[in-house]
Amino acid sequence: MARRRAKDPMWAVRGVHRETDVTLVIETATAIQAECFATKRGVEVVVVGEATEADLAAAKTSGWLWKYTPEPRLTCFGRPVGRLQAAMLVVCGLATVVINLKAQHVPLRLYW
Repeated sequence: MARRRAKDPMWAVRGVHRETDVTLVIETATAIQAECFATKRGVEVVVVGEATEADLAAAKTSGWLWKYTPEPRLTCFGRPVGRLQAAMLVVCGLATVVINLKAQHVPLRLYW
């Protein structure tokens, strides 16, 4: 089974771009790589530090977020799940509905 590589940390790079204060959030291995990334895009870097949740939200809305790790397609309660796990959750949900309907004496015609 292939090992998954750990996600790189998110760095908040604060600086000036076209006379406007900006905060870029960049997914890289080191702060130096994040600084080089921002400099390459024309941002005069002032401070580089670990990104917070507020930084992530602000960068996502302003378009200054650079991520290389794709978002998981299927999630349950905010955690990624596989296709088999998602299918089992649907089956369990349907079974719960059937059991609750039977407990309330609702006539069901289940054809097997």
